[in-house]
Amino acid sequence: MDFFDQDSFDLAAGISAAQLACMQRRIRYLEAALAQVTGCNGALREWFSAAELIRYGLPGLPVTASGLTRHARAHEWEYRIAPGPRGERMEYHFTSLPQRAFDEMLARILRSAAQVHDMAELVPNIPRPARPSSDRRRSEPTPQWLLPLMRILRQEPMPIGQAVKLLPPDIATGHRPDIQEVVQKLREIGLLAG
Repeated sequence: MDFFDQDSFDLAAGISAAQLACMQRRIRYLEAALAQVTGCNGALREWFSAAELIRYGLPGLPVTASGLTRHARAHEWEYRIAPGPRGERMEYHFTSLPQRAFDEMLARILRSAAQVHDMAELVPNIPRPARPSSDRRRSEPTPQWLLPLMRILRQEPMPIGQAVKLLPPDIATGHRPDIQEVVQKLREIGLLAG
């Protein structure tokens, strides 16, 4: 039988039980985090400082930051050095947590996502108002004089005709816009009442 004639084939890869457990835990965590992120637009976190883990009060963890740091070092938790509020700090990867603490973290994420989902169902779906159609041509470029004019008017309120006289001449033509063109453009963009 030729290898290329087969519709499917089995693939086996050798990984340690610890690596498999870590991958399975990571998948469960990412599923829970995805539920949280899609529910409340939060950020996906994988690394936590000892102080953060203590504040979470997860079961099976020491209750002080120094105790947690010793525990993490003794159990060879995966860590990284990250900038903190008072210099650098160690952050631990979520897959390093003991099973009970890891399971509790997942349960909290899922509860939080469910609460956000339940609250979202209470909010009525309010349709957005239709945008008023614009009769301006979209391909029309913004005049080069508009931004300098706005700067002049912002610095010192004055009549538009006086502000137009303060505009520098156009580089290409050497002329300033006429007052009618300026008034029409300001009406189009809603800065002057029509």
